[in-house]
Amino acid sequence: MRILAIEDNDPKWARVEAVIRSSLAHVEIVRARDQLEGERLVDAGGWDLLILDMSLDIRAGGARFGRGAHDYTGGLKIAGRMFYLEREIPTIIVTGFDAFPTSAAATGDDLILGLEDVETKAREFLREYLLGAVRFGSMSWETTFSSLLDRARKN
Repeated sequence: MRILAIEDNDPKWARVEAVIRSSLAHVEIVRARDQLEGERLVDAGGWDLLILDMSLDIRAGGARFGRGAHDYTGGLKIAGRMFYLEREIPTIIVTGFDAFPTSAAATGDDLILGLEDVETKAREFLREYLLGAVRFGSMSWETTFSSLLDRARKN
């Protein structure tokens, strides 16, 4: 099984990877450390499973020209790209947040999306390929994540 994991946080990644390796045998895992690398690897194709973070650094190295390089809904942008490019990859969202600030284009006001909102929007893009969403660090996240990995293995 070839797994693409798009995750920018090293300590979180270490725990996520440990659950993957304890749940699935014979896997090849490739990690994208930012949104741009993740988009490139999704475009390349050939993945059996995608582990997708929602809040992502846009590019490795952080801020550029004094502007932030982080997108709280970067994972949704990748899901949208997958929809438009017809990349049908079973996907599990593993996010450390349960609220996602975004910007309302017309007013410039901040809009806060909850995890349920993000999961609903991701499902619009990924349809039946979205296996579920897990709030990293929640009380039972490892058990939930492991069960979603088991579901992916059976598909």
